[in-house]
Amino acid sequence: MASIARKHPVANWLLLPPHEQRRALDKVLDFRDKSADPTASGMPPAAVDWFYAEELPRLCTRPDVRLQVSQHIQELLQQAATVEAEITPQAAALQQRLDAICEQVDVLEEALGHD
Repeated sequence: MASIARKHPVANWLLLPPHEQRRALDKVLDFRDKSADPTASGMPPAAVDWFYAEELPRLCTRPDVRLQVSQHIQELLQQAATVEAEITPQAAALQQRLDAICEQVDVLEEALGHD
């Protein structure tokens, strides 16, 4: 019987078998417990560093993980395209507003006799 995949504690888009997810969670909790700040909340920065430097490269040797990483890259690229599509018109409108302000300053300074 196949086991239910679980989300990696650092990268929740990455699905792993339960025993690997538990091992990763234990590592994250270990980083939390070793933190210099006992009041810190959220993901320990050391856990994120460990994930990208050690865990992900190790996991990427497996075809199933490589596929998930490739799919996540495509999702991120789609998100980037969506954000860029939202930024472009706003940036153009802001540039037009800035140009109008600068033009008004130029006209007013000319009226004062400034160069």
